[in-house]
Parts: sequence; structure tokens; C-alpha cells
Amino acid sequence: MAKSENNQNRLESVLAFMAAGVVGVSLLTMLAALLTRLVGGQPWAVLAQLPLIGLPFGFVLIITLLIVSLRRRSRENPRG
Repeated sequence: MAKSENNQNRLESVLAFMAAGVVGVSLLTMLAALLTRLVGGQPWAVLAQLPLIGLPFGFVLIITLLIVSLRRRSRENPRG
């Protein structure tokens, strides 16, 4: 039982760090692209396109983390 619980906690931690990393990198690249435009330059295509992929992927990771967490809590707290 402890091994399964440890795997669940590890899965939640990995999902949380992945979501935070993907969203953080997407926001940083968005900021870099905006700042590049502000100074009159043309941002690289990667800077302009990465947030379009990263933010929805981060959202999916957050929803997955929510589902995993809710399933774990429902198993830990049986009804009546």
C-alpha cells in the first residue's frame, strides 16, 4: 500500500512541476516576444509560436493533475 501511495504522490509532483515549467516557459517566451516587438525587432518564430502550444498543454496538465488528485482523495476517504 505504501508503494502505491508513494507512486501517486510522485505522479502528482511530476505533473505539478511539468505544468509549472511548461506554463512558466510559455509566459517567458511570450514576454520575450512582446519585448522584442516593443524595441522594434522581429521575434523568432519559436518565441511567437511556443506559447500557442505550451499554454494549452499546461492547461491539460493542470486538469490531469486535478483528476489524479481527486481520484486519490476519493480512495483515501471512503463514503460512510
